[in-house]
Amino acid sequence: MATVNADDLENAMLLVSGQGGLAEAWVSLETGSVYVRSDDIPEEAGPLPEDIDDPARYASVPDSNSLDLGQALVFAFTEAEMPDEYERVRQMFRRPGAYRNFSRLVDDRDLRDRWHDYRNERTAAALRDWCEENGLQLAG
Repeated sequence: MATVNADDLENAMLLVSGQGGLAEAWVSLETGSVYVRSDDIPEEAGPLPEDIDDPARYASVPDSNSLDLGQALVFAFTEAEMPDEYERVRQMFRRPGAYRNFSRLVDDRDLRDRWHDYRNERTAAALRDWCEENGLQLAG
C-alpha cells in the first residue's frame, strides 16, 4: 500500500478547491506521489506522467466540497457549537460574503480555536477516509 504525505494531499485538495475547476491533482496509487496541474505551478516543477489520466494508476484528488469540507462542515460545526445560530448561519450562506460573515460570528463567540481544531480534525479524517477508499495510507 502506497503512502501519501498528509500535507501534500491537503495542499493539493485546497488548490483544487480554490481554483474553481482550473486546477487538477492526482495521487499515484503505486508511489503515493502527488501531482498537480495548475496555471499557478510553473512548468519547471516537472512534467506530469504521460499516463496521469489512468484511474488504475492515479487517483484524482477531490475538492473540499466533495469531502463535505465546505458548507457542510460549517453547518455541522454550527449545529455542534452554537445551535442557537444555526438558522442565521444558513441564511448567511444564501448571500455573498458568507465565509467572511461566518468568521466574524465565530470570533464574536470566541470560538476561533475550536473552529480551527474542528476543521483540522474533520479535514484529516476526510482525507484519511479518501486514502483508504483508494488503497492509500496517509502519513504525517
